[in-house]
Amino acid sequence: LKYCPGKKVEDARRLYFEHTHREMCAIMEGRGRTDAFTPAPGLKEFLLKLKGQGIKIGLVTSGLYEKAMPEIVAAFRQLKMGDPVEFYDAIITAGFPMRTGKEIGTLGELSPKPHPWLYAETCRVGLGIPFEERSRVVGIEDSGAGVCSIRLAGFACIGIGGGNIEQSGTRGLCWAYHEHLAEAMGSIL
Repeated sequence: LKYCPGKKVEDARRLYFEHTHREMCAIMEGRGRTDAFTPAPGLKEFLLKLKGQGIKIGLVTSGLYEKAMPEIVAAFRQLKMGDPVEFYDAIITAGFPMRTGKEIGTLGELSPKPHPWLYAETCRVGLGIPFEERSRVVGIEDSGAGVCSIRLAGFACIGIGGGNIEQSGTRGLCWAYHEHLAEAMGSIL
């Protein structure tokens, strides 16, 4: 209640969601801050290299669609990479119903990371890779919950520094671990 002195928690909550909704809509409409979200160093080169090798790329977040998608769009605008929905082969966010093809959404809104649904859905539904071919799938994560989610889904995981993998004790579950995304390319190709 620091930002709403004398108000009830319900009032603060309502104001937070109104403000967040307004800011996220502005970003999606191209009116918001252009530097609202900063992409990881080396992300553009990393993604373009994967795409150039013909590797299917799925983006997984347990963040709610309303907040996650503007972050993704803002990052792609900064990278001058166009529409992320056109770039990725599948995007899974929470809070939006899953459809077919590259559509966005998940059952994961009911079972967020570390539940394996997010990665399992991305692979099987979004990318069309059957479970029997799971040895061809690698997930990349910077969070302990994400590492667990990838492993529980049956896939290898590459851990990236900057999150809480070390603190969560999940580094041992990673097939490889790198401090920076740019270093991970050698583990994939």
